[in-house]
Amino acid sequence: MSIDTPSSLPAWIMPWPTFDVDWARAALVVIDYQNYSSNPDCGITQMLIKRHPTVAEYYVPRIRQSVANTSRLLDAFREMKREVIFTRHGALLPDGRDMIARRQQRDSDAREQSERPTLWPKGSREHQIVDQLAPLGYELVVDKNASSPFNGTGIDQILRNLELDTLVMAGMATDMCVETTARDAADRGYNVIVAEDAVATFFERHHIAALSAMARVYTKVWTTDRVLDELNE
Repeated sequence: MSIDTPSSLPAWIMPWPTFDVDWARAALVVIDYQNYSSNPDCGITQMLIKRHPTVAEYYVPRIRQSVANTSRLLDAFREMKREVIFTRHGALLPDGRDMIARRQQRDSDAREQSERPTLWPKGSREHQIVDQLAPLGYELVVDKNASSPFNGTGIDQILRNLELDTLVMAGMATDMCVETTARDAADRGYNVIVAEDAVATFFERHHIAALSAMARVYTKVWTTDRVLDELNE
């Protein structure tokens, strides 16, 4: 068993997480690539372009790159007949009353400051997964009203029913829903691989910090190319 040392992350004095991957029991988990966050033509991205152009200058190219890499992963997992699972984040009820109180207040404050919420409810265009990564009819889509699908959905039981033990993660945002999901999965005994160039967040320093935290204890951090190479082998 080899020890991975992610070259793009800060050095670490303790062993990196190690595990062997049985690709027959691996799935791709695509986290929250929804129009509200990941479509440059609507949602949060439009607000950033208008109100925070310096943030948008980093984020827009980053989200385009990460969506493109996730598309490559999707194609490969589908071709190899491996499971693909999507998550969508947002209120399950139109008025958002199913969200925790802090989140409801945050959305209210966001509307006052930017005229846009930070999340959109199920059924809205913004809640839908971006067209480039649209799920196929036989692929599982898990709707969640919390950062991690392991908190408040039956995804853990579903993954075990599917006899999966390794989860390759792509998605948005690196330091929010991706990191929370990865940690939760690792704590439940899953092998987790985060595709570092198929995840994105708003600030590069937060992206690197989140990947570093996950790689030190919870996950392997690989490039999309490495995931594809290992899968094809």
